[in-house]
Amino acid sequence: MWAGNVGTSTGLDAAAWTQGLQFLGEAMVLAGISFLLGTILASLREGGGQVQEALGLPVKTLKMPATAKAFIALMMVGLMIGIAQFVGYLITTSFDTAADVQTWFAFLGPLRELSLGLLLAGITLALATIANVLGFQFWRIRDIVKTGQ
Repeated sequence: MWAGNVGTSTGLDAAAWTQGLQFLGEAMVLAGISFLLGTILASLREGGGQVQEALGLPVKTLKMPATAKAFIALMMVGLMIGIAQFVGYLITTSFDTAADVQTWFAFLGPLRELSLGLLLAGITLALATIANVLGFQFWRIRDIVKTGQ
């Protein structure tokens, strides 16, 4: 589609749809990974409490780490920017001149990369939080074995 219509309105529209949709899909996949990591975190927390409760011990859990809060914020902002870039590309399909389209494309490209960076940073923080929670769970199990409480 692009090759046969370079510089035409049809070609620019195809470029906008392709770039916007490709990245929107990528952002959705990364957000899905983020939600899965969040589910893992919740399961670790709940499971640790259930084990302690089943043993008749006082339940000790880790307070929500700052990395978990930052993970949620980065994932949400990254996904919102990913959706905004898609809307931006759709807006360019209404422009009449290639110069206007290229001006927006010059802005939307880095916006996509910002969204990607935020989503990946959020995933990294989620993994760091999982490591932190597992460390706490291992500490708690060791404490239960040592002290019986």
